[in-house]
Amino acid sequence: MFLKYKSVHTFEETVKLATDFIKSKGITVFSIVDHRKNADNAGLEMQNETLILFGSPVVGTLLMKENPENGIELPSKLLIYSTNSDVYILYKDPEEFLKVYAIRESTDAIEKLKMLYKQIVEQVI
Repeated sequence: MFLKYKSVHTFEETVKLATDFIKSKGITVFSIVDHRKNADNAGLEMQNETLILFGSPVVGTLLMKENPENGIELPSKLLIYSTNSDVYILYKDPEEFLKVYAIRESTDAIEKLKMLYKQIVEQVI
């Protein structure tokens, strides 16, 4: 299940606020994928859409040690996109990891990830 929230900021501000907040927590931003720019480069048009890939080796390693299949979900992802004048932030609910990957030992890591997403969202809604 994905969780979606409407931002009260512009698209650019939302991306900056989310990215800056992640970095301020000492969490690595591995990549920022600008889907619109990529579409432009291919001669196509689309509205703003950016994917932020981020994570902590401590949290990620715990999850992957328990079940290597968690690696398909990592690094963590945050999608920010616009539709007309609205801006949204979307991410996969970390609770899903508990069920899908039968997480039993690394529940603290899931809780940390849930809290981080919650804090990021609080920066933009």
